[in-house]
Amino acid sequence: MEKTLGSIAVLVGLVGCGSGSSGSGAAPGANSDGGADAAVDAAPVGTPLGDAAGCYLVAKGTSGLVLHGMLLLPGGATDGDVFVGSTGSIVCAGPSCSGSAGYDAATRITCTAAVVSPGFVNAHDHTDYDTDPPVPHGMIRYQHRDEWRTGADGATALPTQHSIADTIDLAAIELRFVMSGVTSIVGSAGTRGLARNLASVYDPKQLEGLTSNVVNFDTFPLGDTDGTILDSGCAYPKVDTTSYAFMYGNFAPHFAEGINLGAENEIICADSAMLGLVTSRTAIIHAVGTNARDVAAIEKAGASVVWSPRSNISLYGNTAPITEMKYAGVNVALGTDWLPSGSMNELREFACAAEMNSKYFGGAFSDQELIEMATINASRSMGFGTEIGSLAAGMQGDLVVIATTGARDFSAPLAASSEDVALVLRGGKALYGDAPLVQAVGGGFDGGACDALTVCNVAKSVCLDVKDATLAQIQASVQKSYPLFYCRGQTPLDEPTCIPYRDSYPDGTSATDRDGDGIPDSSDDCPSVFNPPRSMDGNKQSDLDNDGLGDACDPKPLGG
Repeated sequence: MEKTLGSIAVLVGLVGCGSGSSGSGAAPGANSDGGADAAVDAAPVGTPLGDAAGCYLVAKGTSGLVLHGMLLLPGGATDGDVFVGSTGSIVCAGPSCSGSAGYDAATRITCTAAVVSPGFVNAHDHTDYDTDPPVPHGMIRYQHRDEWRTGADGATALPTQHSIADTIDLAAIELRFVMSGVTSIVGSAGTRGLARNLASVYDPKQLEGLTSNVVNFDTFPLGDTDGTILDSGCAYPKVDTTSYAFMYGNFAPHFAEGINLGAENEIICADSAMLGLVTSRTAIIHAVGTNARDVAAIEKAGASVVWSPRSNISLYGNTAPITEMKYAGVNVALGTDWLPSGSMNELREFACAAEMNSKYFGGAFSDQELIEMATINASRSMGFGTEIGSLAAGMQGDLVVIATTGARDFSAPLAASSEDVALVLRGGKALYGDAPLVQAVGGGFDGGACDALTVCNVAKSVCLDVKDATLAQIQASVQKSYPLFYCRGQTPLDEPTCIPYRDSYPDGTSATDRDGDGIPDSSDDCPSVFNPPRSMDGNKQSDLDNDGLGDACDPKPLGG
């Protein structure tokens, strides 16, 4: 998204109020885990830790950590061990790590009611614009981002928002994501000590020890801050050169954010031989205004796409042709975009993606494929696929433990709420989690103390490694901006919609329009896959090979 939505409301408190609330506000205070520390150290082997994930201590070691449970591995959900060594990288992940050197010296914990996932990688967020709450805009939908940004094409512009650079505010924003299992963000700003920021070009130490090159995150790669929209050609105000785009590592530009010809032209121009901005090192943010021909070009270049469904649906009533990208084999990552029009955290973006998949895309994606959009796909899209994003030997020990009372598989994170995040590790060190579990794995960085935080009536610990920001200061920051979390059964205040709507499809899904795209099933060329007519497609459903099967459900939309 862009950097121009305004503040509509000021909230008070750390957690949202309303029906279904099961949480109390966060209790300020420094290091109130002493009791948990003593209890864990004194607990006999096999004693339940009393956390929501059903964990118990198998052995108290002196070096490294072995978590046993249902692992979300590249090959599928597997009951086994993930062994994070003393250096913070994964030594082993599989059915058993008992034969690995150092295993006997590690603390070993088994979790019986949880899944263990790679830490989530939020592939796109304008973090320094996340202090203001969402901006309601009723039934207004836009054709192009410059319409809501600048009022282009006579549209009603949304209020301008200004960025922040305060360490405490940025720490609060990062903590909101960490509390949803995020260990890495491709963000427009950040601070050291919480999530890794893969786009921290001005402070590479925010990579928190990763060695791959930082990402060039670019909101205006065509220089169109003035609202320039072109239906053809490349006469944009200031177009990025390849030397600038790829000067660090991978390139993450905003292209094709909208559903009109002006949006599509951005990707056509960027992919032209003259510009050469779409390559195997490019992760295209949004790509809403693309058709099967554009998607094929993206795949041919080896580029990735970052999908932000909630923000896209809220602003445009539509989103990227995600099923076409699946058929083409495009690597798709998931990103929250920003608080004003997107999801407040990764769990809410999962909820939106899962709803879109089940209700509007005919279940085209498996639960594993959705989770991989926020793990291995996201890390690969940004050039960090050899360091983070999967549970495998040699990868960083970035893990999240999600408690579940349901199935222990890839569906667990998709249905999770704030209270279910039982442990978040970055490089094998705890950032956040259920208090007894955090203490059992060794507390904060360098054995440092952690702070108490009550989340939905669950005793949590926050382990800050942030210079010049305390939990008490973070609490004060969010009291004037937006809550750190919401509990199960609560809808975040003014959360942007994830239900597609435009004047041409105002009624949603129904018995006669299963995918809610405004075209009755009897005449819909993809009756179970959302593919409404767009202005960029001549206001008709896209069927580029004219075979009567819409591109959105055609495995070979260009024929052949």
